[in-house]
Amino acid sequence: MDILKGKTIDQGLESPQEFAHRIMKMINSATMTVALSLGVETGLLKIMGGLQEPSTSSQIAQMAGLKERYVREWLGAMVVGRIVDVDPTENTYYVPPERRPFLVDGPMNVVAFSRLIPMLCEAYDDVADCFRRDGPAGVSYSKYGKFHQFMDHMSNMLHNTTLIPDVVPSIPGLMPKLESGCECLDVGCGRGRAILLLAQRFPRSIFYGIDISDEAIAFARNEAQRLSLSNCHFIIKDAASLPGQWVEQFGFITCFDAMHDMAHPRIVLNGAHRALAPGGIYCMLELNVHSHPSKNVGNPRAIDGYVISLMHCMPVSLSFEDGAGLGTMWGREMAVKMLEEVGFTDVTMTPSKDKFNLIYVAKKKTE
Repeated sequence: MDILKGKTIDQGLESPQEFAHRIMKMINSATMTVALSLGVETGLLKIMGGLQEPSTSSQIAQMAGLKERYVREWLGAMVVGRIVDVDPTENTYYVPPERRPFLVDGPMNVVAFSRLIPMLCEAYDDVADCFRRDGPAGVSYSKYGKFHQFMDHMSNMLHNTTLIPDVVPSIPGLMPKLESGCECLDVGCGRGRAILLLAQRFPRSIFYGIDISDEAIAFARNEAQRLSLSNCHFIIKDAASLPGQWVEQFGFITCFDAMHDMAHPRIVLNGAHRALAPGGIYCMLELNVHSHPSKNVGNPRAIDGYVISLMHCMPVSLSFEDGAGLGTMWGREMAVKMLEEVGFTDVTMTPSKDKFNLIYVAKKKTE
């Protein structure tokens, strides 16, 4: 990639035909994503990933408890999309073993992301209205239906596979702090997946989670009760208005994949800095991207990052009074700048195991 007069220039010029072909490939991929999402929603992909031998559409429909005609049409899309293989003689379908881990729950699952597309489109008309000069400033979170459940599913997979074995040990000084016991806070905790894992692993520490969603906090509280955890507490609270008594109280504060959604991120960071004890550790997880689009060309997460931001994260933030509309793609340069401006020091960035996210770690100076 070359930068010339402020424009991004790809190596080698595309012909008009190549440009049109590239757009058609994008559209084909998008339509395939809808079929993949249906496979996740109905459980068909899980069944296909677990088949021990090739099966007919009738057998697959029977296993899934679904109508054969719909299953057969879906299988057709999976075949031409080269997700599922077919034996045309026997009319049986199967998934080669090397593809199966990517279709079922586990650390290699990628098809779960497909559910995001129909969820984002739930607010398609609302977002289009926001573009207009006389349109609304943003879109209410309530417009997104199942989005909370989707994000919970994704964060659950991420935290279950990386939080305890990878993230915690990678932060210098954190493990002994948690093992000996300290107070911890998760800002924008959602359904509390991270806290629930940490509370089980580090019983001497006390964990607090705050989120603006009544539903998410209710779920987290029920899970804590089910797991008989007495060292975690969940509070319905706007992250931009932390309790006044939370001054230099916490030894460890986290914000996982949530800062870009905040209506007032600078206020949230200021509050977190105030609540962190001197020498305490602040950890934030965000997409592994840059702040300027020209530096994100070729990044496999950049396209979906910008579209998710456009269709959800930015308009939700802007729906609040004086919302910042930071967006998913605020990027490392802006993130580091904001962290340092509110007073954090020793800011480091470490790519996550899958390279898709960045783990920011910062400290509060010891007076």
